[in-house]
Amino acid sequence: MSDEPGSDELGVYEIAYLCGGPTRVAQTALLALHGHRRIRILHGAHRVEAAEREPGDDVLQAVVLAEIPHGGRPLNQLVAAVAASPPMDGLAGTLQEAGLLSRPLLGSPRPTRRGRALRRRLRAEPGGELARFAALGTPGIAEARLREMFEAPEPRPERPPRGWAGRGRGDANPAPDRAGGGGLRFGGRPD
Repeated sequence: MSDEPGSDELGVYEIAYLCGGPTRVAQTALLALHGHRRIRILHGAHRVEAAEREPGDDVLQAVVLAEIPHGGRPLNQLVAAVAASPPMDGLAGTLQEAGLLSRPLLGSPRPTRRGRALRRRLRAEPGGELARFAALGTPGIAEARLREMFEAPEPRPERPPRGWAGRGRGDANPAPDRAGGGGLRFGGRPD
């Protein structure tokens, strides 16, 4: 029997880090909160809003909730902020101590030979719903609409329509036509 840790010894966040890095861990924490109905992921706007702000025992979920302002936050920005948070270093350290991640001098840690072998096993037999996402990424999300949210790029903001009077400019005070009549003067009085 080997002393190599198995999937039973790893939590979903360790599985997510090993199979997809800090971004996958952040997405896994988001899905866990979504599954407990503590956050809402708005489909059309690609935004995340907190439904319940009281953090539980989970440190990463507390980080997610702390990163969501009252007006919500775009999904991709939230994932990036949580992926760069301090708890990710502790998670990487745990996997490094287990011999599953390297300890590079520069750059981010990568799976060792043992880590790659375990990652292959985890992907072949992913387990429960959250562990399935942690191992497989977006293909592991059963709900099609939610899977779309994580796969689709964040929508670009729409440009205002042509002739839009932004900040009080534009057609608010039309100039007189070339014939000299029909418009408003600077004082706002009709001709």
